[in-house]
Formats: sequence, C-alpha cells, structure tokens
Amino acid sequence: MDLNKEVERIQDEEIRNFTKECLEKAPPHFWYRPASSTGKYHDPKENESGGLVLHTKRICRVAEILMEAWMTPLNKDAIRSGCILHDICKYGSGYSATKYTLNNHPQLAADLISKIGEDKYAKEKVDAIASAIRCHMGKWGGPFENRFENLIVHLADVVATQIYIEEVL
Repeated sequence: MDLNKEVERIQDEEIRNFTKECLEKAPPHFWYRPASSTGKYHDPKENESGGLVLHTKRICRVAEILMEAWMTPLNKDAIRSGCILHDICKYGSGYSATKYTLNNHPQLAADLISKIGEDKYAKEKVDAIASAIRCHMGKWGGPFENRFENLIVHLADVVATQIYIEEVL
C-alpha cells in the first residue's frame, strides 16, 4: 500500500516535493506497523500490518470532505501534507520501532519534517505543516495552536479513527 494518490492531490509543487521527501525519509516502520500498538481506538483492519498507512489514507479522505465543506479560506496543501505525515514517527523517529505508540510522536514527526525542510523549502510552508502535525492529537496532545488547518487535521484524525463505528451499528 502506498500514498501516491494522496500525495498527488497536493497542488503546490514545493509542498508535494517536500511531502515526498519526508515519506522517503520516514522511519521504515511507518510502512508496516499497525495504527494502534494496543489494538484499541482503531478499525480492526488498521490494527494489522500496514494499518498505519491505511489509517493515513482514511484521514486524508476525511480531510478532503471537511475541506470541501469548510466556509473560510484554507491552506489545503498544508492540511494534505499534515495528514499524510502526521503519524510517521508514531513508533519513533529512528530505524528501530518501539513496541508501543510514543506519546510524543506528534512532536517527533514535527521535528523530523522541520529538519528535512530546513534551508531547502519555504520556512512558512514547513512551519504550517509541522504545526498541523504537532497539534493532531488535540486535547490528548500538547498545546494546540489555534489554526483552522490544525483543527481540520485533528478532526480528520478523530473521525477517521472512529469510522469503524459505522460498521457495528
């Protein structure tokens, strides 16, 4: 499973290239780990091998729906990139994966992408994406920077995580 379709939705060429580079430099475990290390809070299909990528695809789809319904201007490409990259460090930022999800994974991912983008991509674009990633846990994470883009990434993550509820009703 890949994220090519999601990346190609990014209209801004610089953000699209940046997102591709971040995915190329993502810890390898991003591509095969489940979305949840405990089996809780996610659809059972997301708790299998590769489930984190499936979850990422779902959050991207939910974000597209939210952006379509939003009534004020948005930096849609920062949202798209933030959704794609939000969990790349869920099990750590290095080559070896941790057993469980790291509570500070939003900050680890924001730091990783900021380092990748340093002196190579427009700082304001990288900062907007890093902010959305850092804030994607909402009230369950660290401080929330009040931007619509951050709110959409957070809400898309919450909704995408709960999609399986529909299957059990």
